[in-house]
Amino acid sequence: MSEVTNQRRQKTRKDIIKDIAIAFLTILLLLTFFSNTIMNYSLPEVAIQQINSGSISPMIRGTGTVEAESPYNVKVTQERVIQSVAVAEGDHVEKGDILYNLEDKESTELTDAKTKLEELTQAYETSLFSGDLKDETITRIRQGKTTTFDQYQAKLKEATDRYNAAKDADLAVQAQIDELTQSQAYTAAQYNYDEATPSYTDAEITYRLAELGELIEEATNSQTSAKERMDELKTAHPSNYQKNKNYQQASLQYETASAQIDQFNDEKTQLEIAQASNTKDTSQVTTQAGQVDNDFTRQLASLQDTKNKTAAELEDATNDRTELLTEIGKEIELCNQRDDIAEQQKTVDKLVAESTGGKIEAPVAGTVTSLALKAGESTNPEEAVAVIQVDGKDMVTSFSVTIDQAKNLKVGDPAEPQNAWYYTDFKATLKSITTDTQNPNTKKLLTFVIKSPEVQAGQSVSLQIGQKSEEYDLTVPAGAIRTDSNGKFILIVKSKSSPLGNRYIATRVDVEVVASDDTTAAITGSLEGDEYVITTATNPVNAGNQVRLANNQ
Repeated sequence: MSEVTNQRRQKTRKDIIKDIAIAFLTILLLLTFFSNTIMNYSLPEVAIQQINSGSISPMIRGTGTVEAESPYNVKVTQERVIQSVAVAEGDHVEKGDILYNLEDKESTELTDAKTKLEELTQAYETSLFSGDLKDETITRIRQGKTTTFDQYQAKLKEATDRYNAAKDADLAVQAQIDELTQSQAYTAAQYNYDEATPSYTDAEITYRLAELGELIEEATNSQTSAKERMDELKTAHPSNYQKNKNYQQASLQYETASAQIDQFNDEKTQLEIAQASNTKDTSQVTTQAGQVDNDFTRQLASLQDTKNKTAAELEDATNDRTELLTEIGKEIELCNQRDDIAEQQKTVDKLVAESTGGKIEAPVAGTVTSLALKAGESTNPEEAVAVIQVDGKDMVTSFSVTIDQAKNLKVGDPAEPQNAWYYTDFKATLKSITTDTQNPNTKKLLTFVIKSPEVQAGQSVSLQIGQKSEEYDLTVPAGAIRTDSNGKFILIVKSKSSPLGNRYIATRVDVEVVASDDTTAAITGSLEGDEYVITTATNPVNAGNQVRLANNQ
């Protein structure tokens, strides 16, 4: 038997190339066959829904805080310390029920008011008996009598008139003294001259006599005026005219004028004698000079006596006027202090009357919605210690909506809670539609009346209120609406044919949303109405992207 040995033939280069070509073609056929499936698995998967007509019932939603309508804010006018709280929030109280018990202590306001009253009274009494006022003035002020401004004015005028008259008289006498002193000096100089020059010209005597005539006439007129004034005052005050200040002033004026007349007449007599003699020897001039000088001295002494009287009268008038001004100012100040005490007494009396005693009571019947204080805290006249929802008053809540949303609502429309399962007894009614003051150009404020035993003031309530249902030609799921910087749009699916099958492209269509509710939106745009809109996608999709349809490999 012969053994046959078979050996495998070695592959040539040609065989290797052939094998590679066969493998490549096999892979290419496989890739071509499965390419559609592979591509589909790499694309975003989207759900689509056809655009069609439908109805929309927009639902407006909002959340607001419940408040008591016209709540009663309980306040106390004085600061008191809370001893204990007698009620709890949510309790119903009747008028007169105790809300708080207070510590047995006067309020800070009452204590301060009494302290101020004591201070005003002490200052008033100190000023009243300071020694600056006459006894009759003190008595009048204590009796509550008040001098009128007209009376003040009359007294001040009388004192001022007396002061001015005394001042004028004193100045007039001083002017006479100054003039007589000057005349004495002038006359003495003239006599000295005459002693050296005996001749005494007639022209000079004539000139001086004319001057003396005018002076005597002026003094006589002053004397006559003073006499007439004295006679008038004597007639007006026959029993005590001599004590009258104006009479004394007129008498002083009369005496002064008389002294002047005597002085001027004496000088006139001397000049007339000199004019008659016309010539004198030196010894006669010397003798006459001495006599004239003595006359001047006598007249000056008389005037100085008058001056002493006018100066004393001026001093008295000045002192009386100063005392009157001081007394008027002091009296006005004391009357004001007395009035301040009376006003402060009224404040104390009012605080005593308004004192709440040892408790704060409910002023109205209703539900306590807020208690501001705890034991140990103090009341504040500016803040409410409690808030009561008055019986018969509603509870309300409000929230803002757009002007377009508000157009389809009317007062009286019912609303319901968004979480209706939470309540067993709940009713809400639209009470008013007003302009939102914070956004008057774009918003309206909806106010609802809430009736529910399960709702208290201060709670947050979420409501929803529906509008009338309307039909629209083009509606899509609300989630299909997209928004970017260019506005609102949807993505629809467009199909393109290829050798490997249909390809689906996301295409943008700009739209305007004319109405919407929780699930659906009514739109307008460049649409035929039978397009398919993308509602959801496994990955983000942009316009122009290729997508695969759900349940469509």
